[in-house]
Amino acid sequence: MMRFPTYYSNNRVRLALVLVSSILVGPAFAKDPFGTEESPQILIEKPTDIALDQVNWKKPQGVFTWIAMARGYDTPWATHGRPGWMTDDAMVEPIDPGVSTFAPDTPEIYIVFEGQPLDAPGQFAAAWHLLADGKKVGDKPLGKDVVELEMNQRYAYFIITPPKGVWDPGKYLVDIYYGSPGQELHAINIIGTMTFTIQES
Repeated sequence: MMRFPTYYSNNRVRLALVLVSSILVGPAFAKDPFGTEESPQILIEKPTDIALDQVNWKKPQGVFTWIAMARGYDTPWATHGRPGWMTDDAMVEPIDPGVSTFAPDTPEIYIVFEGQPLDAPGQFAAAWHLLADGKKVGDKPLGKDVVELEMNQRYAYFIITPPKGVWDPGKYLVDIYYGSPGQELHAINIIGTMTFTIQES
């Protein structure tokens, strides 16, 4: 699995879940795959229309064999070097799956998933927004994360991070996208949504 948050998400490149012959150090995309300000924006008015089941997360949903919001991820076998690096597609398991409420000082929220078998390399992405009265606040997301899966890979995860190091209390929406590697992602590419709540303990 190749992770490319690059300049538009945390300014870093994460490569995880597969041992490759060489380590990629540059961004995979010449530009933000989420398109430009002139790209189509809101084509789905009600996020609940395509909401993923976050409670019964083990069941197949769309292109996912399963998908869960979690506090982290684990690999069920010993790894060499960085976590998740194996000779085969590394399985990952969510830690505390089904959770949807977090404290303001939570540094990272994870969305862990197993995809259905791919007939071509795929690009998965997540973008998160603050909600007010059930609607997104502002046109731009608070953050984005992008991963690429090859045809022989199924497991991956998104890392959802606060925009300023700490979360403001409230409810948040995560749009999940799917497309081809290098393809610009627009609202029409949204295949599901998840929500989480930030509240003081």
